[in-house]
Amino acid sequence: MNHNESNRAPRVSQRSRLRNDTRALLTSRSVQVLLVLGAMVEGAVILGRDKAPEAAKGVTMQQAIHEAIVPVKVIEHKRLEKLADLAVNENAREDESMAEARKLAEKYRTSGFKVSDRLAAQIHEAAVENGIKPEVAFGLVKTESGFKTSATSHVGAIGLTQLMPATARWLKPGTTRSDLRDTETNLNIGFKYLADLIEKYDGDTKLALLAYNRGPGTVDRLLKRGRNPDNGYADMVYGRRNGHR
Repeated sequence: MNHNESNRAPRVSQRSRLRNDTRALLTSRSVQVLLVLGAMVEGAVILGRDKAPEAAKGVTMQQAIHEAIVPVKVIEHKRLEKLADLAVNENAREDESMAEARKLAEKYRTSGFKVSDRLAAQIHEAAVENGIKPEVAFGLVKTESGFKTSATSHVGAIGLTQLMPATARWLKPGTTRSDLRDTETNLNIGFKYLADLIEKYDGDTKLALLAYNRGPGTVDRLLKRGRNPDNGYADMVYGRRNGHR
């Protein structure tokens, strides 16, 4: 066997293993960054070892990548552990949310309302996304529509949260009457409207509920005149009337 060939064979094998390791890690952004840094070091060596920083002298691309693999694996392992923890926590939160949604739904089922687990989950999710307390959200849907997606008032308010099409278009331009028949769309726009009113009245949910029912213009005029705008609507939402407590 040629002596030179015997010396080259191990190097070819090492390069092959290095290529496989590098290819397996190429999807990692951190590895890509390190590869660029390694290339910069190698470029400095090629352009002139005497001009390269002391730390770069004698460093090859192969060595730079090889030395980068171990810390990158540690980083990736920690990142995966963090993602796993986040997934576990998220699942726990979802379980808690579903349990709370079912509990609230059962409260109204015992009073004769038809509230499926799916609808309960949708109400709960939309409430949380819009910063509304779930119990207030359930109370509003009960008061407005009795949990009936097909509900339509004599003045044209539509769906679970009884939105007027004009109000819905103001909150979400382009919304149509048929859009308001979609459960998620109706809940999200309705709860967004309530959230905006709560902010308008500096966190006073009762005033916000009264404005949701009577209109903010009416509530503001009554307050300006020193009159109480309360018409009992908020108590109905909170379950203090019509048999709910």
